[in-house]
Amino acid sequence: MTETIKKEQVPAAAASAAAAAAPATKAVSLSPADQVAHDARVSMPENNGDTVTKPTVATKQKVGSSFKATLTVKDMVVWGLITMVPISPMAVYGGVFADSGGMPTLAFLIGFVAVLFSVFSFGIMIQHFPSSGSIFTYVSHVFGKMPGFIAGWLMLLQYLVSPAMVYLIAAIAIHSMVPDVPILVLCFGFLAIVAIVSLIGMKTAMVVNKVALVAQLVILALFVICGVVFVVQHPESANFSPANIFNPGKFELGGTMSAVSLAVMSYVGFGAIATLTQEAKDPKHGPSRAMMVMAILLCVLYVLQCFIATCIDPSGAAFAGNTDNAFYVVAKVAAGPWLMVVCAVGVALAQGVFTAIAQQNSIAFVMFTMAKGGCLPKFMAKMDKRTNSPLNAVIFIICLSVVLTLIFQFSGIDMNTVVKISNFGALSTYTLLNLAVIVFCWVQLKERTGAKAVFMHLVFPALGALVCFAIMLSVGTVALVVGIIFIVIGIIYYLVLTKVMKRQINLG
Repeated sequence: MTETIKKEQVPAAAASAAAAAAPATKAVSLSPADQVAHDARVSMPENNGDTVTKPTVATKQKVGSSFKATLTVKDMVVWGLITMVPISPMAVYGGVFADSGGMPTLAFLIGFVAVLFSVFSFGIMIQHFPSSGSIFTYVSHVFGKMPGFIAGWLMLLQYLVSPAMVYLIAAIAIHSMVPDVPILVLCFGFLAIVAIVSLIGMKTAMVVNKVALVAQLVILALFVICGVVFVVQHPESANFSPANIFNPGKFELGGTMSAVSLAVMSYVGFGAIATLTQEAKDPKHGPSRAMMVMAILLCVLYVLQCFIATCIDPSGAAFAGNTDNAFYVVAKVAAGPWLMVVCAVGVALAQGVFTAIAQQNSIAFVMFTMAKGGCLPKFMAKMDKRTNSPLNAVIFIICLSVVLTLIFQFSGIDMNTVVKISNFGALSTYTLLNLAVIVFCWVQLKERTGAKAVFMHLVFPALGALVCFAIMLSVGTVALVVGIIFIVIGIIYYLVLTKVMKRQINLG
């Protein structure tokens, strides 16, 4: 998994830049060597009056490229499921339950709607920009360099907070079993494991990740089976009522949207499949189809576990005052301490080890790419030959994770707020992605003919932008303030880079 990310992230900006520099011409069937010089282009006006080019699928590979188009839709779905953690709702179930008034299933369904529209938008942009899987590249081509930089900056907010977030999730899961061990100690324990793996350059084998995926699905299956048996055997306290999905008497829009802003954490990251575009057998349609299949599968898994958990304890009385460990408590109610331990350990290993390793390496390569493009300090653009990784970026992320973990712990910021801070970055970039589709396809390319064009280029992305923006505004005061401050810092940083330091920014 880590190796796959490396091969894509490093050349992404260079590939896109080369594509943008190519002259406009009509697409023809040429030899590989000639194809590089004759990539298909469609000129479009940019906001400043200059012309930029729209890469097509013909620009997928360059001569001598190390990318091999071998990935099927199935391969990308499996890879996506590995990175997305099918049992991730277990970590935030209590917070989502509390905010939604006992309707966590509804929160995850609404989160899926936001993701669905964004999946459509990703699919459209992949077709037009097959050499890139980065939202900041799409935004740069459509809106210009500064908005593109801010998109990348907001991606960093999500990415940089994510490691500390998963360490906290993992620590809380283990703390539920060994309450005498401080959460901070457990956080640093997981951080140390991931840091050692990253610094020695050991790659996470795909076979290990597949085993981890199977283990998560087994844990989920055990919970569902035990939960169903419990509900059937305890009709006096448990039930399969539709009110566990939607209860009009308890529904409150503000609380539900707050719950969605937390639940969407489990969906964030589906765009990682877009980074596999150059290795897909069908780069024009494969990644978007894989994202769609994965989003639907995740929605089914997330809704299933949340619905069963709510049916076991519809009132939430079992975990009152202990929302961080709510799901593990429900698992204990359903089958006893053994299932609680299985669920908690599963979440801890999935988030604190496998997801953390993947995130840390992918974040490092995003920072490497942005540093190569002049957006970040040059020392992060150094590739270590021994580990074949941007070691300076990895070390920076490790140090930042230590600092953020300490800040979160001693400032009293709870896990749910940390998750929402990360989600602010993701939701804001998804909003920009959907807006980019409207401006690029509907306004600039004028692709408006037919019902499909109307829905895919205007209606769906508009709904996606509105839903994502509404959820983003519901993350809560702390996360919203942090996000706004981060944007302001990003704007100042960009102006200093470009106006004071006169640095050229290249985001592909």
